[in-house]
Amino acid sequence: MKVIYVNEANLRALQAEPQDAAMALGNFDGVHLGHQKVVETAKKQALKHKLLLAVLSFFPHPKSVLIPGFEVAYLEPIEQKIEKLERLGVDIFYIVEFTKELAKIEADEFLQQYVIGLGAKEIICGFDYTYGAKASGRAETIQQHVPAHIGVTVVDELKWQGQKISSTLIRKYLSECRLQEIRSLLGDYYKTKYCCKNGILPNYSLPNIGKYKILIEGDGVFSEAIAMVKSKKKILLQYDYPAFGSVLTIKWLERIEN
Repeated sequence: MKVIYVNEANLRALQAEPQDAAMALGNFDGVHLGHQKVVETAKKQALKHKLLLAVLSFFPHPKSVLIPGFEVAYLEPIEQKIEKLERLGVDIFYIVEFTKELAKIEADEFLQQYVIGLGAKEIICGFDYTYGAKASGRAETIQQHVPAHIGVTVVDELKWQGQKISSTLIRKYLSECRLQEIRSLLGDYYKTKYCCKNGILPNYSLPNIGKYKILIEGDGVFSEAIAMVKSKKKILLQYDYPAFGSVLTIKWLERIEN
């Protein structure tokens, strides 16, 4: 998968050599089952029209740019999102740098410059997707802002137990320590990466303070262990196994009641 960081400095050069693609639009934080449905729909359009499969997202989160001091509770860093999208078969991942200047671009211009301009021949998004200045563009308005020959597919809401599957719901369940429910939203256990020297890597969220059963992956070995979450950014690991490498992957299984 090709990862392309897009900003004002290289936008014109990228537009000069657009890659014809079925392009999925969204935030994709966590790449949960709702996000996966959007990507799978885009993949079908790519195969149907013999196009590349592309995903376009933003970084950093708009609120961190527009609201001074706002701390975004990311579910995962860009690097893990890249890994997940590559496993889904994405050919190109466009990461657009979100700036105060970009926030001022009107909805129709955003589509022309950053979506069609980069080669989108088919546009796919979730039903609640918004774009452009003050989120004035919505999924149902995309067709009004693009030429008739550009296909637009809006993916319906995906629910679990009557609730919309969303990154917001996953964060809520993390704060409530409901890890089994999160597994149902992600299609797998929630994962974070941990450096033996520096602790949890940046741009991950942790479950609420407490004691948890976890699965550690290091050097290709899986081992059960215990994690004590001490704060939003600090955990202590308890495991009696041979020393792992410097970076471990943690799967959060369940909370242990004291």
